[in-house]
Formats: sequence, C-alpha cells, structure tokens
Amino acid sequence: MVEIDERNESLAPLVRVLPGGAKAVKNRLLLTNRLLKRRISIPVILGLLWFVLLLTGPLFIRIDPNRIDLYRFVEPPSFNALLGTDENGRDVLARVLAGARVSLIIGFSSAAISLLLGTAFGSLAGYLGGWLDNLIMRFVDFSLAVPTIIIILLVAAVYGAGEFQLILTIGLTGWMPVARLARGQVRELKEMLWVEASQSIGASASRILIRGIMPALGPVLFIAGVSELRRAVILEATASFLGAGILLPNASWGNMLTSAQVYLLTAPWLALAPGFALSITLLVVGNFRAVVAAPRLKKKERVA
Repeated sequence: MVEIDERNESLAPLVRVLPGGAKAVKNRLLLTNRLLKRRISIPVILGLLWFVLLLTGPLFIRIDPNRIDLYRFVEPPSFNALLGTDENGRDVLARVLAGARVSLIIGFSSAAISLLLGTAFGSLAGYLGGWLDNLIMRFVDFSLAVPTIIIILLVAAVYGAGEFQLILTIGLTGWMPVARLARGQVRELKEMLWVEASQSIGASASRILIRGIMPALGPVLFIAGVSELRRAVILEATASFLGAGILLPNASWGNMLTSAQVYLLTAPWLALAPGFALSITLLVVGNFRAVVAAPRLKKKERVA
C-alpha cells in the first residue's frame, strides 16, 4: 500500500487514482475552494453581462428578425427601431440578436467537437507514444497546412451552405491545435512520480488518464476551448460574408455585413451594428482566455 501525504499537492492526482472515496471528495473540495477564492475581474463580469444580453435580448425585443416592411426602407435609428432598419425594412437590432444566437450556437458546438477530439487524440498520442504518436502528429501537421476557409467553401459547394455543415466543418478542422497542446501536457505529466506510483500499484492506463491526468489538463483545455470558440465565431462570420455559411433571409453577422456594403455611406448603421457586435464578442472571448492564462504565466515566471 502506498502512503499518501495529502498536504503534498504534487500527489493530489494520485488520490483520485487510488481507492478511497473520502480522500477523493476532500481533494475535490480543496480544489473548489481554491477556484472560489480567485478574484473575478470587472472585465470578466462585463463580458458575462454581454453574453447574457445577447442571449436574453430576444426575450425582451419580440420582433421577427425576418419580417419585411418595405415602407420602412433603411430607416435611421429611432425609438421605433433602436438600430434602424435595413434595405428590406427589417429591424437591425432584432437581426443582430438573431445573428448572435447563430454565432454562439455554431461557436460553442464546433468548439466542443474540436475540444473532445483534440483532447482524445492528443492524450493518446502523448501517453502511449510510439507509432501511434507519430501517425497522429503527422496527420495533424498535414491538416494544419490546409486553410479551413477553403474546406468550408468546398463543403458549401458540394453539400450546400447551412448551420449544420458549418458546425461539422469548423469542429472537424479545429481539433489539431488542441491535440498538439494536450499531447505536450500529457508527455510532461506522465513523467511525474505520481504516475509511476499509480502504475506500480496496477492502475490501468485509461484510469490514470481519466482520473489523474485529465483533471490536471483542465486550465490548459479551457484556454484551448476559448481559443477554438473565438476561431469558430470568426470563421462563421467569414463564411457567411462569402455566402458559404448562413444564407439570407436568416440573420448572421457575416451576411449582414455583406448586405451593408452598398449602404456604407448612406446608411452606415447597417454595417456598424453587426461589426460592433462581432468585435465586442471577440474581445470578450479573448479577455476570458487572457484572464485564465495570466496566472499560469505569472507562475512560470516565478519558477524561472
């Protein structure tokens, strides 16, 4: 039987590998307390409020974003239409909120696919090594050489444009950077003493990966997931702008910018509204990533 000093945080993952429900629960409670004690900065709170506004806006603004009213052709912002109307008399604010729903659904869905596939393949490659590691990494190198937007355009040309196609295409082309990151972290973690101790008492590779290594990858995978979310939002807007994503009359920030090109001088609010929403969303997502990455960078600087 291996003796464990619970005060030694370097052996904390081993507590989760070995039997003993009480110790595992205590370890998780300690981790939760550390997370709760972290300060939440004002930019993070503002970012969360921004997402809440995007998601709950349609509950308060009950306007059909696809309703056409040619009598309200390109009206400027007013009390009747806070962000004006477009060339078909549709409410711009309602369409911005509808486009937010589309962008966030595609972003979170494709980011989840990328995160799951990248974590699975990267962890297997890093832990098992050998020919499997070489095979996965060579495929990753080859896939990263192909621009994702080219694949999106090809898929749209063959299967048509749509939300489902975008989710699959962005998700299946975004797991490679996550796999690289997970592989590097797993290669470092598997050299630690608690992994050797777990192996010496007969813990299987799958148990060590799932119960020991995976929880230690949490912060790194969160950063990777946020990066994939930001990438997915950009790709969705780009594809919709090029006509290979969300098609009219359905609203998307990308296709709203496409329609606004003709009215840049006469009705600039048509481009400013979706452009501002897209920019703020990307800024908020990038801020989330910076907030999580900053403590890790400071810790590495102190060690160095």
